Amino acid sequence: MLCSCGKFLEPKSENEFVAGSVQDLDELLMYETYYGGKNKCINPFFDLFTDDAAVVRFKSDESNLMTPVHLASIKALYTWQPDAFRTLDDDHLSEDTYDIYSGCYSCILGCNAVLDYIDKVSGTAQEKARVTAEALSLRAFYYFHLVNCFGKPYNSDKTSLGVPLHLVSKVSSATIARNTVEEVYNQVVKDLIRAEELYSEVPVTWSANMRVSLPFVQLLLSRVYLYMEDWEKASEYATKVLVDSRFRLMEYTEFPTIPSSPTYTSYMYFHSYTNPEVIWTYGGVSGMVNFINPYMMDSSKGGKVSFVVASDELRNTYKSPTDIRLTNYFVKDPNSASYKAYGKLAVTGNTLDPDNNNRFSRSFRLAEAYLNKAEAEIMLYYEGKGDNHKAVALELLSALRSRRILTPNPDEIDDRTPDRLVNSVRNERRRELCFEDHRWFDLRRWGMPEIKHLWKGDNSDATVTTYTLRKNDPMYTLQIPACVMLKNDKLIQNEAGGPRND
Repeated sequence: MLCSCGKFLEPKSENEFVAGSVQDLDELLMYETYYGGKNKCINPFFDLFTDDAAVVRFKSDESNLMTPVHLASIKALYTWQPDAFRTLDDDHLSEDTYDIYSGCYSCILGCNAVLDYIDKVSGTAQEKARVTAEALSLRAFYYFHLVNCFGKPYNSDKTSLGVPLHLVSKVSSATIARNTVEEVYNQVVKDLIRAEELYSEVPVTWSANMRVSLPFVQLLLSRVYLYMEDWEKASEYATKVLVDSRFRLMEYTEFPTIPSSPTYTSYMYFHSYTNPEVIWTYGGVSGMVNFINPYMMDSSKGGKVSFVVASDELRNTYKSPTDIRLTNYFVKDPNSASYKAYGKLAVTGNTLDPDNNNRFSRSFRLAEAYLNKAEAEIMLYYEGKGDNHKAVALELLSALRSRRILTPNPDEIDDRTPDRLVNSVRNERRRELCFEDHRWFDLRRWGMPEIKHLWKGDNSDATVTTYTLRKNDPMYTLQIPACVMLKNDKLIQNEAGGPRND
């Protein structure tokens, strides 16, 4: 990877490189850690795992299914098969389309190179502080993602195996064993706290330039502490984002009105800096849609019909008919009564497919800070720390919902018992953050509940097979791809269990 940087790093020996200036490292950071090819597929299929997605019966036979990946791959992921990655290999998919593990580590290597050489190059103290802060922030982001894909939830077993911590860029033939989940989390927090300190030395800590920033660090720390169940710190860091006047929630009146027969111009593109809530955008659209945007050719319905759709269960959580999210967060299939299993993206053409023309598929945005703090405060109340925490949480939820719902349904926030209130906060998080890769990781930390998926087969077969991801199922933690295991003989594979069909 380092050799691909051309003039940025010149070889001094077989496994040592040098750079000339902080600008060189800044460019390395930009091209190898922000937008390097593999970091675009770090979220390729998580919606398929959750109860937010469903599949419809496909027409006649598999040949009618038009998708970048074959039916077998979609089914293996949708039904949580332990050999899913082997199925993807047999499907002749490029590793770049699904290998989250290698994709994140390639970006971490770039971060490490910057951190290794930052003290050896020319540049001002402020320039070095900013570049160092960005490298630490991104390294923390990728390690946090890795440990939540390939390690057990922190609140489940933090002493279990996470992922290897490699914190230097030096090329080595040595393989590395997995660190514990707790050790990886500790490194993530350490990197983010140091980044926060360094940003205090930089005059401008955020601009709409697609770079990570101080508010990104604060929001990510809020998320990390939420996963660690450190409610006080989760609330504290969410507050730092909430009081930042550079961001605000979109008002109800700012959302577009979606007609009954929408066109691609009807929908707003949320993961863009034109959205006043957005703090940082990331992730390529093309790497995300391979698994959630397959469709069938059905001439009886006018052409392309979505195969993976938003689940009725998700849609039914919206109790208020004036909830603007019901139309804006879901893209209606133009040839069926279903809604596509994505939203908040720019769409294009008559089929309303995602527009991947220099677009991003994900973002860190202000609404998460409201929900992180609300959940943290509710949990403090739940643990008996005082009714004032409940009042704070309800105020936050009311502020968010008033900007999403013209006439809120009071039944959506049930505070008659602490348990019901916790469930209400979780449902609100599901409604607001749907199709942004939060649901899978939230289900993991909320006790890994049972999920059932139905596979309906083709139109000639009335059989419906139920697949169950059982409570605390080992497949709540991803298998490490075989291509990775072959390269590192010190890695220990995660438990998989047997097939998930009932």
